[in-house]
Amino acid sequence: MSDNNEKRLFLLDAFALIFRAYYALIKMPRITQAGFNTSAIFGFVNTLEEVIRKENPSHIAVCFDPQGPTFRNEASAEYKAERAAMPEDIRLSIPFIKEIVKAYNIPIVEVPGFEADDVIGTLATMAEKEDFTTFMMTPDKDFGQLVSPKVYQYKPSYRGQDFELRGPAEVCQRYHIGNTHQVIDLLALMGDKIDNIPGCPGVGEVTAVKLISEFGSVENLLANTDKLKGALKKKVEENSEQIVFSKFLATIRTDVPVGVKPEDLVRRPEDKEKIMAIFKELEFKSLAERVGKRLNPQPAAPSSRFPTSLFDDFPEQSSPAFSEPPKSLKSGHADYRIADNGTELDALNRALEGKDRVGLFMVADGENDMAAKWIGTAVATGPEKAWYVPASYEQGRALILDLMGLPTLEKVTVAAKRDIVVASRHGKDNDALVHFYDLSLAHYVIQPEMRHGLDALAESYLNYETAAHPGSSTSSRRGTKTWFAETADATELMNWACEQADVSLRLYEPLSKEVERNGMEPLLRDLEFPLVPVLASMEITGVRIDIPALQTAAKDMEARLDTLEKEIYELAGMTFNIGSPSKVGEVLFDHLQLDPKAKKTKTGQYSTAEDVLEKLLPKHPVVAKIMDYRAMKKLLTTYLQALPTAINPATGKVHTNYNQTVTATGRISSTAPNLQNIPVRDDEGREIRRAFIADPGCLFLSADYSQIELRLMADFSHDPIMTDAFLHGRDIHAITAAKIFHKPQEEVTSNERRSAKTANFGILYGISPFGLSTRLGIPRAEAKEIIDNYFETFPTVRKYQADSVEQAREHGYVETRMGRRRMLPDINSKNPTVRGFAERNAVNAPLQGTAADVIKTAMIRIYDEMKERGMKSRMIMQIHDELNFNVVPEELPDMQEMVERQMQGAYQGAVPLTASCGVADNWLDAH
Repeated sequence: MSDNNEKRLFLLDAFALIFRAYYALIKMPRITQAGFNTSAIFGFVNTLEEVIRKENPSHIAVCFDPQGPTFRNEASAEYKAERAAMPEDIRLSIPFIKEIVKAYNIPIVEVPGFEADDVIGTLATMAEKEDFTTFMMTPDKDFGQLVSPKVYQYKPSYRGQDFELRGPAEVCQRYHIGNTHQVIDLLALMGDKIDNIPGCPGVGEVTAVKLISEFGSVENLLANTDKLKGALKKKVEENSEQIVFSKFLATIRTDVPVGVKPEDLVRRPEDKEKIMAIFKELEFKSLAERVGKRLNPQPAAPSSRFPTSLFDDFPEQSSPAFSEPPKSLKSGHADYRIADNGTELDALNRALEGKDRVGLFMVADGENDMAAKWIGTAVATGPEKAWYVPASYEQGRALILDLMGLPTLEKVTVAAKRDIVVASRHGKDNDALVHFYDLSLAHYVIQPEMRHGLDALAESYLNYETAAHPGSSTSSRRGTKTWFAETADATELMNWACEQADVSLRLYEPLSKEVERNGMEPLLRDLEFPLVPVLASMEITGVRIDIPALQTAAKDMEARLDTLEKEIYELAGMTFNIGSPSKVGEVLFDHLQLDPKAKKTKTGQYSTAEDVLEKLLPKHPVVAKIMDYRAMKKLLTTYLQALPTAINPATGKVHTNYNQTVTATGRISSTAPNLQNIPVRDDEGREIRRAFIADPGCLFLSADYSQIELRLMADFSHDPIMTDAFLHGRDIHAITAAKIFHKPQEEVTSNERRSAKTANFGILYGISPFGLSTRLGIPRAEAKEIIDNYFETFPTVRKYQADSVEQAREHGYVETRMGRRRMLPDINSKNPTVRGFAERNAVNAPLQGTAADVIKTAMIRIYDEMKERGMKSRMIMQIHDELNFNVVPEELPDMQEMVERQMQGAYQGAVPLTASCGVADNWLDAH
């Protein structure tokens, strides 16, 4: 146990820990509801928490590799050249990880031109001279060269194993050397395939250890090659220069200009609110609870200078510059004002004269756009020139509404739809709020996988970090308990909002040029921007819910759950908590022994995730019942019980948020509540849809595309069989069944047609024999035969898929027919699992993305025609390939004709699209 007064510095090798975390969860990744892979972030934070909880360091820093080349890359073009590109999920995670580290108040040390290894080596060497005990937290074997009596390598825990602490004795024993510096000599001889350090060809670890044991160092070895014999002598002499160069590459520098002293890295209290805000955004519920408990321990008197609670008193320290600071946009003389009186409002009006573009930043508090409270709005009229107008100031609010409606004034914002929805609730028709340039959408069309919040854009395009506050970093600026709703400091609120508007205006030029350079201007101007008022109108209109119908359905489902519960107990032979994954695991693996090879995770529990249960389906009927129970319970809590609470009391309707920048494929998603995941086919989902109704005296019109992605595949692949079937209105699934089961179409059974239908849609997206066997409940060999027969029948489909993958390999992306790109940096990864994900996306994205573009085009055209014709009916929901409308009866014939015409005309190809309408008083009967 260490002395509490000991100076204990922990230096974390960021990327080594991030990659380790990501690949540890590669088979069971953590995915948010929006589809974002948070495995790297979650694993890294767990590691950080483990260090803080177990080791209570007095000093700590996280060291990152910089962007761009380092001195090793400049010396050797081959250095690390064989490494695969960083997986996109990791690249997207880095901004979040840095935000979290900052929220922990932990210094980030990053120096251009030097790797994190060199930064850690320098800090460790400096700390050793200042009587610190330093722990280098990394799994990288190279760090053994730095180990000394006061510097340790702290290898993180992995897959349930405890951490490993390596001091001089452990390093020397591991590599059979006399001192830790000889790790460099070993690497110089045996090389490093991961970093592409060549070493001496033909010399492995055993030979390298033998040579260094005899000669002590590479230099002494090369000076005494006459003592070597045979082939080894020739290898060493012929590669002497390469060996010396390899030692140069393998040597961790200890003289990096880090710009910080070890003493400056003292631990400081975390920003709990900011941490929790980020965790909420990432859906880290259990982690938030665990960290929250650590940050709020029972009061205890501190026993030393370095207290166990991060909220105890810390010695005052100045904040050093941990890396090259970002350039500021503010000169220190920014003119930010509050317009809460006539004089300042007149000044703002004068500043707007002759302007054709301003920055706009609306401060609104609340998760749902239609319920968010308008706090105020900042308007930037030029660099470092902005006014903040409180929404409570009536004349100022009126000016903002007029400004938002000026067709000659472009408003540069980061969330145009949200701004329009919030403003429309204050007396301005949403169609009158025009001419916005949405920065999030601009960035989305060029980098669909990355974050599109204002803070992230400022850092990327302006090398500038904005003032960070909880709730301020996301593009939608949502949060039910945000800082600006509670702060009493009007000056802080004004400065922050004005800075955001200022940054928005400054981002217009670099971002619009980047859009143009990437050829994304048509997609942005013709599709994404025109869709904003359409989605805003749908959010504002909302959809009516039949609460009694939901309550009836909820009671019926509760009764079915009770029956299912009894069936599960009978099949299991015991009672247990079905809602507890750990108890389910004990029943399946300990009690029923369904998989004797099953192992518990590092949490001490068996995994009972869906993919695990699917593999157990053939082994016991209780597994299917448990899966049914879980699905039914989720529908009950997510929709039947939750939808009534989502009704806006002011309108009596549900108003979801439609999101344009969440999915990488271009599809629209929805939140608060999510309407996209309501099941279509099962009875439970049907009852939920029955509760969505038209307004009194109106009708519910539902229109959807028929087999749009299959039709697109026929068009993309030019398959003659598919094309002929769609052109002549034939049953594509029956035709497919006849082909793959080698029989006349009239002899195809219903089960064979069902199998062919599953294959038609599954094979579009690279379904495996295992996946198909699971879906159809057939042996894997039979599923493989179906897939093989399918590709024999449709060889052009296989060719199209192969061509898509090849295009991705060549260009790093694939495109939809409308030019939307899906970036695939992992397509050439050496990791087969990661590469496989990218290959499937190369096949999926053009189809899914084109289908998304098509329905967006249809929505815009329908909305524009309805507006032009002055129709009273309204578009109220978009669910994947389906559009729903609230229709006044006298407009029904025109609406049916117009909706079908515009949906079918949204795409022109070799295979026509078909759309059909259904009409009733509720969604279920209309669909």
